[in-house]
Amino acid sequence: MAQTAADIKENVETITEMDFTNSQLNMFIRQAEQKIYGFIKDLPILKKTNNVSFNANSGKVLPTDLLYIHSVAQRSGDSDTIRKALIQKDFDFLLEAYPLSTETVPDDVAEPELKYYALDSSDTTIYDSSRMVLRVAPKWDVTIRLDIEYQYQPRSIVDTDGDEEQPWLGTNYDSALLNGVLIEAARFMKAEPDILQLYDQQYTLAMQQLMDAVNRLGSDSFRPAASPAQPLTVPAPAQPPQRQG
Repeated sequence: MAQTAADIKENVETITEMDFTNSQLNMFIRQAEQKIYGFIKDLPILKKTNNVSFNANSGKVLPTDLLYIHSVAQRSGDSDTIRKALIQKDFDFLLEAYPLSTETVPDDVAEPELKYYALDSSDTTIYDSSRMVLRVAPKWDVTIRLDIEYQYQPRSIVDTDGDEEQPWLGTNYDSALLNGVLIEAARFMKAEPDILQLYDQQYTLAMQQLMDAVNRLGSDSFRPAASPAQPLTVPAPAQPPQRQG
């Protein structure tokens, strides 16, 4: 059953028989979420595709929730049906291989193709803005269209209220989240080792269920190759004992 942040906070205080401040409970939840999301990397449901258009000789500031990029593909054609994957390189490679600030598009080329992309940092002073910038090469002086598929940082359940759509973890695997929060609360309270061990056991079971579900998402269409046939071996008949001369 799905749980909201308010449900988890109430359950934690009921189970531990302790009263916590709201900021302490928020801290426990965020710590548990970070730990769980660290285990379930590359979960398909936590991927996004961002369709962007910008001038190729300038960079594109990436979304603030981006953790890491899976792929970057250039879209072309009237219906954007043609896609070409770009190769990731270091930003220093782009500077050395394409030193010109702008590449002129040949007259006989309608849509020039890109080859590489790299990650750069911005110099923004706005604390809550993204500091990750996507650079591409060659740096054509023309607007290009890209599909950026990336793994994103899910919104914390403490940043939502009961009327909003709840984050994936609280909706689907609230048992893992609740037991993770209980572990963080027990450490904060300096609980007895047997209590901490009990919470840890329940958390391990819940995480195993979660990881099994994640693994099934990636293996449902996978069929392992049949193992090669092994030759049939017949043991050699026992030899009679040799007479000692």
